Amino acid sequence: MRIIPSALIVVVPAMLLAGCSPSRETEAAVASSSAPGAGSGGSGGSTGGDAVGSGGAGTGGALPAEGAWHRQISGPDMEDAMSLAIDGGANIVLAGSSRGAADFGAGATPLAGFEDLFIAKYADDGALRWAHRFGGSLVTATGVAVDANDGIAVVGHISSGPLEAGDLSMDEPERDDIFVLALDRGGAPRWMHRLGGPGFDFGGRVAVGPGDDVVVAAQSGGRLTLARFAADGAVRFATDVGHLSGYASSFAPIGGVAVDLRGDILVAGNFSGGADLGGGAITGLRGDQAWVAKYSGKDGAHLWSRHFGAPEDHGMGLGDKAQTLLVDERGDVLIAGQFAVGADLGEGPIGDTGGAFLAKVAGEDGAVRWAKALPAAGVVSTGLSFTPDGRVALIASLRAPFDLGGGTVDERGSYIATYEASTGAFVAQRRIVEVGTMISDTQNGFFGMGASAIDAKGNLAIVTSFYEEAQTGFGALKSEGWGDILLAHLPL
Repeated sequence: MRIIPSALIVVVPAMLLAGCSPSRETEAAVASSSAPGAGSGGSGGSTGGDAVGSGGAGTGGALPAEGAWHRQISGPDMEDAMSLAIDGGANIVLAGSSRGAADFGAGATPLAGFEDLFIAKYADDGALRWAHRFGGSLVTATGVAVDANDGIAVVGHISSGPLEAGDLSMDEPERDDIFVLALDRGGAPRWMHRLGGPGFDFGGRVAVGPGDDVVVAAQSGGRLTLARFAADGAVRFATDVGHLSGYASSFAPIGGVAVDLRGDILVAGNFSGGADLGGGAITGLRGDQAWVAKYSGKDGAHLWSRHFGAPEDHGMGLGDKAQTLLVDERGDVLIAGQFAVGADLGEGPIGDTGGAFLAKVAGEDGAVRWAKALPAAGVVSTGLSFTPDGRVALIASLRAPFDLGGGTVDERGSYIATYEASTGAFVAQRRIVEVGTMISDTQNGFFGMGASAIDAKGNLAIVTSFYEEAQTGFGALKSEGWGDILLAHLPL
């Protein structure tokens, strides 16, 4: 593992705030108005990862919730975002990439490279605070987090270089290299590091620990990589803690990373076939397996890990995956994702169906406290946030029929369901009509990977990319170029 720092300045890293009130009824939000949504607009964070919230429900006719608004980031080529975080003032921070003169809300911004990294901040009423773009050739942002001082940390990878952020620069990578970039609350670059080795290195997730340390979980070659940086960018440690096998992909199989109050690091994700999460080789398995592990915040040493999944290979993308992660005030870990027929979530094999899962494991040893199998015809994405009253919210895009705990639903789309964090007991659910239908849905628009988070005021923010024309609760949206970004914000 190599670390190549760019010039170090001062720092302000990152931490995601999550929270929000649950809905009390199972219904689509139907109301009268939304803010205008023209021309403006992942996970990471200390409470978990950001690969959630893409796709949606609503095929026309359903109105968005009162007070909901959306912003569309448009450009002549390709705009993409899969990372979102919320700061202490309920501002929304997006990280993504842009290949054209994109309009974030204040007019077209010139392209600095071939494919730029961008970070944009929006107020909770949809007003653009600022947007900054940094020149690159092929850049992917995979995680963003915000700290207690509203500083920002972004993780991702570059496939071609250089990447230039203010006075900081990363040279051309050998193949793909991971970058970690810290900015102040106004978006000015503070420090940047390169992670990786001679192979393909993919950015994963980012979180913040005590003292505003920045923690990154990523994939370097086939290795699971952890790195921790002090608030000023000094390297505390960077180490390869294990091995991950899987299908060829341009994304690290990391669903989420979080830091508990003691500073220890929790990571969740998936591997295919075999792995070593730091506690020894895992062999004799087939297909995708979901996993969660805990590592020392001092040096990345393995503390415990567990994996679960079906014994059979159900094919690419159809096995078991932990797609998101949260840590509560006790240090217990909540994870969500998808499971396949035959998976064992800790209470015996589930033999007749697949779907989404939500589980809680003990922070001290990984023992399962409770697990919920939520049958579904298909799982597109899942995300987690805490509500202001301490419940856990599952944001999921699902193919019907499915049952999140409130009974069978026959209409596909994106839904948010709330549960008691201590027991997993179902509380309520509602359909998110504000965003479009499913990923790979050619009838209602093709939606890309997304992210979601709930703020302390009880509002849900979702970002996703869409291509060509997409039907949403805000009406039909048409991309200017090959793909645009949709940011939706709605009260729950």
